Amino acid sequence: MYYWCMLFLAIITEVASTSFMKMATGSHPVVGYTLMALLISISYFFLSQAVRKIPLAIAYTMWEGVGLLLISVSSWYFFDEQFSAMKLAAMACLITGMMLMNLGEKLSERQQANKKEESSCQTICN
Repeated sequence: MYYWCMLFLAIITEVASTSFMKMATGSHPVVGYTLMALLISISYFFLSQAVRKIPLAIAYTMWEGVGLLLISVSSWYFFDEQFSAMKLAAMACLITGMMLMNLGEKLSERQQANKKEESSCQTICN
């Protein structure tokens, strides 16, 4: 659970960092760039903690995928950016991709467990 919390914190700080890009290009560039750099550094720290136990492919997929979804929603809410049918379709594809990555990881873990079990049985039988 600790590692999933680290991944959640990595996602939240990455979204906040990306949101500060808007400030960096606006009226407060020094504050925006400083907060952006600080938060993305913190995000990478949390991500590095998460990948200690969560497979890298899964952690990175979730970090980027959930981050993109949250950035899209926050840009709509805070910055009045519009959602089109194409953006909503892309978000649906993103969610589907994350689900498939997680499913693929679980299937791979099962296959590895089955192979270990088979090799253990063969060792015992020989």
